[in-house]
Amino acid sequence: MIELFHVTKRFGDELAVDDVSLKIAKGDFCALVGTSGCGKSTTLRMINRLLEHTEGRISLDGQAIRDFDAVQLRRRIGYVIQSTGLFPHWTVARNIGLVPRLLKWPSAKVHARVEELMDLLGLPEEEFAHKFPHQLSGGQAQRVGVARALAADPDILLMDEPFGALDPITREKLQEELRALQARLHKTIVFVTHDIDEALQLANHLVVMRAGRVVQQGTPLELLHKPADKFVESMLGGVERGLKQAGLARVADHMLPLGSTLPAESRVPGSMTLRQALSVMLRDHTERLTVVDPHERPVGELSMRKLIRESKADQGHQREH
Repeated sequence: MIELFHVTKRFGDELAVDDVSLKIAKGDFCALVGTSGCGKSTTLRMINRLLEHTEGRISLDGQAIRDFDAVQLRRRIGYVIQSTGLFPHWTVARNIGLVPRLLKWPSAKVHARVEELMDLLGLPEEEFAHKFPHQLSGGQAQRVGVARALAADPDILLMDEPFGALDPITREKLQEELRALQARLHKTIVFVTHDIDEALQLANHLVVMRAGRVVQQGTPLELLHKPADKFVESMLGGVERGLKQAGLARVADHMLPLGSTLPAESRVPGSMTLRQALSVMLRDHTERLTVVDPHERPVGELSMRKLIRESKADQGHQREH
């Protein structure tokens, strides 16, 4: 879907992006991570030609982006930024319907699409359609920004630190909503963030950048198992890499069958992450947890000893390869 071939970007004598090559498949959720000034936002903005690349080639579906009219290119790529970029004197409904109107959709189709997206993003039309951006909370405004980016049903969505300005609770909720949205819509998403936990939770393709270059890329588990160098290891949490990895696994995938007796008073749902379950073990001073289904019925147990055995076996497997 998106390919960058030896792409470089200079601002005068300053080298912002240095010989970057990436392939992002259709339906991938690709997160660009790195410290401030590493070139991740510049890389993102070159994809929709908000910034023109200096050298190399960027293509969409095999066609060079410079073969497209720049305005038409941007209208087929959704774009979400941290500040939302909503027009302050336009209503929520008008903001969301911007691109379909520019594409000259019939008014009835625009209205139906706006209504559909407001419902999809938890913004009831009767409550929010006629509100203005200043009347929204940060989380509501960001939902409107996502809805506007999706309005013309683009195949590609570019997101530049969209949740960076939000409080932790709102941010976590929007991350969950974006994950559910992606599972439903299967867009090709390029997501810039400096928050490695956010990247690990959302992306299936992780790209770590430093000083304008790609240091390592792969699946989150590949990078957690085998970081390329000390910088990547530090980006992934250093000594907390094991916990980051546990945050990607679910209790249900590691539980033992239920025995004749319940293993412990402490109960956790199968949908909980291993990281959260380990926290419960520490809190409740136990090595075993009862796993329950959504109806609170016991369905298995989680054993610390089994997790440690699995971890040792996994490390041995990694060394062999």
